[in-house]
Amino acid sequence: MKDIFATMLIIVIASFLYALTIRGIYGNVPGSIIKNNLDQAGQPFELSPERGRYAHVLALGERGTYELGPQLAEVVYPDVGYYNGKFYSFFAPGISYLAMPFYRLGRPYNLAQVSTFAFVSVVSVLALVVLFKIAREILGLSLAASLLAVLIFAFGSPAWSYAITLYQHHVTVFLILSSFYAVWRYKQRGASSWAWGFWVWLAYGVAIAIDYPNALLMLPVMVYFLLASLSIRRTPTKIAVFLRPAIIITSLAFIVVTGLHFEHNAYFFGKWSNLSSTLVGYKTIKEKQLMNEPNFASTVQNLQEKKSVAIFFTEEALPFGFYTLTFSPDRGLFLYAPIFLLALAGMYSMRKSLNLEYSILLTLVGVNFLLYSSWGDPWGGWAYGPRYLIPSMAILPLFIAVWFSSWRHTIWEKLGVFALFLYSSAVGLLGALTSNAVPPKIEGDYLHIKFNFFRNLDFLFDNHSGSFMYNTFFSHSLSLTNYFFIIYSFIVFFAIMIIFVFPLINHES
Repeated sequence: MKDIFATMLIIVIASFLYALTIRGIYGNVPGSIIKNNLDQAGQPFELSPERGRYAHVLALGERGTYELGPQLAEVVYPDVGYYNGKFYSFFAPGISYLAMPFYRLGRPYNLAQVSTFAFVSVVSVLALVVLFKIAREILGLSLAASLLAVLIFAFGSPAWSYAITLYQHHVTVFLILSSFYAVWRYKQRGASSWAWGFWVWLAYGVAIAIDYPNALLMLPVMVYFLLASLSIRRTPTKIAVFLRPAIIITSLAFIVVTGLHFEHNAYFFGKWSNLSSTLVGYKTIKEKQLMNEPNFASTVQNLQEKKSVAIFFTEEALPFGFYTLTFSPDRGLFLYAPIFLLALAGMYSMRKSLNLEYSILLTLVGVNFLLYSSWGDPWGGWAYGPRYLIPSMAILPLFIAVWFSSWRHTIWEKLGVFALFLYSSAVGLLGALTSNAVPPKIEGDYLHIKFNFFRNLDFLFDNHSGSFMYNTFFSHSLSLTNYFFIIYSFIVFFAIMIIFVFPLINHES
């Protein structure tokens, strides 16, 4: 009963706070006005990921096709590719297809843009519920510790800024966490294990369709799935290894989703193996004036064949990429959310009780860090915090919760957790209320603008917000600073209850 109540509480609180900060404006935003101030910092289309994905939503919702016309191509530019006389963004197609029903749901009420962005918020809330269930059921953590893990990820990290706009990260988190939970349920060999196996394969196929690197990010879960499907029988003369048929049969879900993905690529990009990110950039075509060449088609084809996703990853980039994602002044996770340092203490505290589930969680974090430390752009373009680490931001709080459960709850330790959370949540809310358009240090220095959340402080004091609720209902009666502290007071109250009060009344849970 306590867990059901806690789950309902998570849904209500997260939905409420995401609604207060969701980015957007009133109206059904056509492509013709997106580049008319709506692509400035603090506006719903301030960066190319939102513009690119929303442009495809518009094309699907209004014209019933994925391809972009010339007008929408200008909206997405320069992150727009060219194939066979037509334009497509560089972003994987999954998010646009998944969000399109939300566009149609909000369109009759003149809220098409806000409802489209709300798709990510809805999935983010579901991810928080799954995170809570992992903490309670798989890791066996206390109610207070489990709620603390949810609170840190949702509101104590820069991940908040990406739960309220049209990015892929929180959908990725939901698919990773839910498939991890599904494998654990599948491992129990209950009557519904087939359904759980089906979901694991379905999640993997959808994850790749929304972001190509997810093929690697989710690989530890698939290894966990394979291990859960193996059984070993020993006899005096031999050891026999058996594979559960369910893992083969349920792979039909992956085959269907991937088949549709390949069909999409073949129809729009010429071949099933062509990805949107490997299309020749329209910017390249314009700069090199290739349109005027008599052998234009073959030149573009040659350029496309030379382009590969793999070239963006190099092992030489690892040291600098790791520094950028962890301690750098423009993207460092421990600068934006130092509470994640406590995850190291959690990892140390459970070193003697390491089991398969803990190992998979650690591997998921390791793969995430390794992949994007080797990425040519570890900053994630103009972004608020290390957005590429959002999958790790969802898993690391579980280790903080392990540490929270392991010590004797002295007041000084609680105050330390509370202080770190106050800082981390303030920075998280600051980004959510203002803007994700923060340059890397190298660009900030060149442009003579600030390159971390100090830029967002200027937005806060200037009443420069991307919040739909604030701009629509409260901007005439409240300063953005006051709006910030009203929301912040809710978060502080929840933190006090979880860190100081719940452990006193729930020793046994």
